[in-house]
Amino acid sequence: MKKRGGKRKGAGRKSMGKDRYTVTLTAANVNTAKDKERNLSGLLDRLLAQWMRKYG
Repeated sequence: MKKRGGKRKGAGRKSMGKDRYTVTLTAANVNTAKDKERNLSGLLDRLLAQWMRKYG
């Protein structure tokens, strides 16, 4: 079993109970994002850059 956090007992952050989920880019999602974010292009750029750092 893989241990998360540091080597010391009690080190590392506890899980915050968040679930991962996948969001597909649909017209409805784009409209919702546009309502919440003024700069949709900037939001997409930030998300892509974040993804590239993690998986690229």
